[in-house]
Amino acid sequence: MLEAIRERAQGWIAKVILALLIVPFALWGIDSYFSRGGKQKPAAIVGGEEITQQAFQKSLRDQREAMGGKVDEKVLRQAVMDQMVNTRILLDAARRAGFAVLEPQVQAMLAAEQTFQENGQFSQARLDAWLRSRGMNQAELMALLQQDHLLRQVQTGLAQGALAPRPGVARLAALIGQQREVNEVTFAQQHYMDQTHVDDQAVREEYEARKDSFATPRQVRVQYAVLSLASLEKDIHPSEADARKYYEANQGRYQEPEQRRASHILIQVAPDAKAGDKDAARAKAQQILQEVRKSPQRFGDLARQYSQDPGSGPNGGDLGAFTRDMMVKPFSDAVWSMQRGEIRGPVESQFGYHIIRLDGVVAGSKMGFDVVKGEILHTLRQEEARRRFAEAAERFSNLAYEQPDSLEPVAREFGIRLETSPWIDERQATPAFLANPHLLEALFSEDSLSKHHNVEAVEVAANTLVSARVVDYHPAGLRPLAEVEAEIRRQLKQAQARQLAIDAGRKALAAARSGQAVPGWSAAMTLSRSQPLNVPQEALRAVFRSPADRLPSYVGAETADGYRLYRLDRVTDVDTTALSERMRVDLRRMAAQEEMRAYMEYLKTGTKIEINPASLESAGD
Repeated sequence: MLEAIRERAQGWIAKVILALLIVPFALWGIDSYFSRGGKQKPAAIVGGEEITQQAFQKSLRDQREAMGGKVDEKVLRQAVMDQMVNTRILLDAARRAGFAVLEPQVQAMLAAEQTFQENGQFSQARLDAWLRSRGMNQAELMALLQQDHLLRQVQTGLAQGALAPRPGVARLAALIGQQREVNEVTFAQQHYMDQTHVDDQAVREEYEARKDSFATPRQVRVQYAVLSLASLEKDIHPSEADARKYYEANQGRYQEPEQRRASHILIQVAPDAKAGDKDAARAKAQQILQEVRKSPQRFGDLARQYSQDPGSGPNGGDLGAFTRDMMVKPFSDAVWSMQRGEIRGPVESQFGYHIIRLDGVVAGSKMGFDVVKGEILHTLRQEEARRRFAEAAERFSNLAYEQPDSLEPVAREFGIRLETSPWIDERQATPAFLANPHLLEALFSEDSLSKHHNVEAVEVAANTLVSARVVDYHPAGLRPLAEVEAEIRRQLKQAQARQLAIDAGRKALAAARSGQAVPGWSAAMTLSRSQPLNVPQEALRAVFRSPADRLPSYVGAETADGYRLYRLDRVTDVDTTALSERMRVDLRRMAAQEEMRAYMEYLKTGTKIEINPASLESAGD
């Protein structure tokens, strides 16, 4: 299983975590595995299970930060909610269908991941450091990986069932690869501009008809101050002595525990299975144990034959190296009481019955200070920055509020450089963080526009506060005719010139089809649907719709800049075998995506979904 994952992506552990922020089916918070978020009304209820406000808000923040704030807040909230609901529904369906990702599988993945290895062996200290750098714990990572791979099983199953019949794909590839040799005559609107005339009356009529397009929104220029964790962190420089003191106080974090290598044969049985089913599973495990004891050298073959662990079974039961806390307690207790080469079983756990062989013992070791010094310095900078930000945030907000006529006191207090924005409106702003809906709402309030007071500090991103004040204001209005007259006249002349070009092109097409000579043909061009050269799409479609039974033939097409006339001289079919195979892969992928969409719609019809409307409103942050 691990090899399959590595074939899909390099550095899978990093990509899984990144996907938790930006990929569908993974937009809901880690918190939801461990708590209900208190008494707060849930963001949604899906099939009787809650999606907490805590989980929704965390996912919303993560997604907002990942997109840099350049997104419509209402659209973002709806997208996050949709994906969280889809994830919950799909996970429930996967479990009901019998899909499973066992804890030993995830443990084996972690143990084999090079990111967490040192000198070719799994390092718990490296894993702990990696988790700390991301603000996670091991249980959270395990839960997220189990969710990710459970969903992959469903998606893989649907993908394998997607069909793209070879005859149809071959025909499509042949159409795409077909080549047509043509000559072209271009009738460009620019060549007819001097034949156009637009009087003042036409300009006035166009202005009256399109007044909405000349409306201008309310606009402001603002002065703003930003307090962020990043700005505080750059001025923090912990010493090596600080790092060494931290290292000595937290030695347990940098101690690699003893690891053991083991193989097992698993006979699965559910924890809530009936007594008869448990007895049958145990009897089967006892029978296999007898075979193993008779021929210990065949342990790997017997694991491939009998083990119901899809992760280790095909590999002869090998679980790799792991620490004691990486496995469930009954399994770990057994392994840590065994001698190398010993075989024991059946050992009962929540997954069923295990026959275990201890393959090796790796003594624990301590990571030296020099190895982890950089990580510790980074941790100390972050911790001090968070402490300073927590202390400064309230003072920053209060100072902006208490001295509303200027941001200068805020700038002096925190050593912040004040910036002034270009003109911004209620829909878009530069820099992007000024487009925060709460900040824009405050800036365009009547009080802010009339008094030019500092607005209340707004958290525009995690650990980033902004206060601003309006320094200039343009009310909504209508651009006067005098300002847009030249633009309107140019557009009307272009429209007239294009129509003249189209008329000339149509006349030339009729002449060519009647056998008359048409001047200005270009050199021959060979076109295909996959290689259109510089031919506009409208013209390309016309060329390939043209009958090829009697050549030469003539066809024309209106384009954005006028008209194109073509003479079709030759049609060539080429070998598209390789193209057909590539297309078949792509079409199967598209079919799988459509299967997934249809499957999700089917699941939704049988699931009660209640969404809290307040969660989708911007004011609910």
